[in-house]
Amino acid sequence: MVLFIRVPAMPPRILIIKPSALGDVATTLPLLCDVRAAIPGAQIDWLIHPAYVPVIQGHDALHEAIVFDRKNLGAWWYRPSATRRFTGLLRTLRDRRYDIVIDAQGLFRSGFLTRVTGAKMRIGLAHAREGAALTYTHKIRLPGKGKTMLAVERMRALGAPLGTDSKSSAQFRLPLQAAGVQTAGGLAPDSFVAVIPGARWNTKRWPIGRYAQVVEDLLDAGQNVVLIGAPGEKPLCDAIATQIENRKSKMGGGEHLLNLAGQTDIATMIALLARARLVVANDSGPLHIAAALGTRVVALYGPTSPRFVGPYGQMDAVLRHDVPCHPCRLRECDHHSCMNGLAVELVWQRVAAKLDKQTRRQGD
Repeated sequence: MVLFIRVPAMPPRILIIKPSALGDVATTLPLLCDVRAAIPGAQIDWLIHPAYVPVIQGHDALHEAIVFDRKNLGAWWYRPSATRRFTGLLRTLRDRRYDIVIDAQGLFRSGFLTRVTGAKMRIGLAHAREGAALTYTHKIRLPGKGKTMLAVERMRALGAPLGTDSKSSAQFRLPLQAAGVQTAGGLAPDSFVAVIPGARWNTKRWPIGRYAQVVEDLLDAGQNVVLIGAPGEKPLCDAIATQIENRKSKMGGGEHLLNLAGQTDIATMIALLARARLVVANDSGPLHIAAALGTRVVALYGPTSPRFVGPYGQMDAVLRHDVPCHPCRLRECDHHSCMNGLAVELVWQRVAAKLDKQTRRQGD
């Protein structure tokens, strides 16, 4: 059962706790917009990992981003400098005197920080992990523990005690940072296809050789292609670029490929995804950023369930190969049958169809 409260007459101070990860932050943006719409005068802060601040910085519904660097603060019990930063964070959370805290992370540490604020209203999912639910005053119970709901829908449900309208169209309003737009300014909007072969889990990654074949097909179709990846994913993008370079030396072509792996910060990546004509990616943070921006995607799924973490508003863009063990959510696997079974021909057909549909729409 969800308990409702009367929002204080004075503009309430509200904190959203969602430190990470990239895709999770993106899918929580509609909750921020919902709360702002329900309580226009509220002061809404967001506790977030420093790496993901560019995703929310400058958002029209946000008052302030409060940095929570879990890796550095995790050494609080043996490193004096980390102890000072950690106690400083706890003091900040108490001193802000939040009226309402929404724990959108649902883990022990986020539940602990929720309790530390001393807020009278503390909202979270009833099925939050690691005992986090014990710190909430208002627990949201979802059908089937939310396992058949998209991430955006689960996050929006957290606003129910505040009178938010989760039935309305989800709003992201993901801000574009000026520095990122300036860096990506050399690429005109809708002039390229972004290909993102990486993912945090190895099991989510479609084979690189198959990505390279799709890139070749895109180049043959006259498309400009930009490879995007974090520094740790540079070898994946380099392998694709090398295959294209070998093709170029033998057959000509390939000059319309730009490899930006390891060269973009998050702000620039967001600006690039906003300018892309189409994004081809595995289930990853950049995929959900692209969906939040409204950029068309082709989404390749393996061990995770699209019904749980699919790209919001673009479920028709999901491609996956059905296997008995799906969804396993394993980060390591000795056969990778779900991703290995996804054929290049199927992916290329979907990519070509998306591009053709956009071309026809632009011609109307």
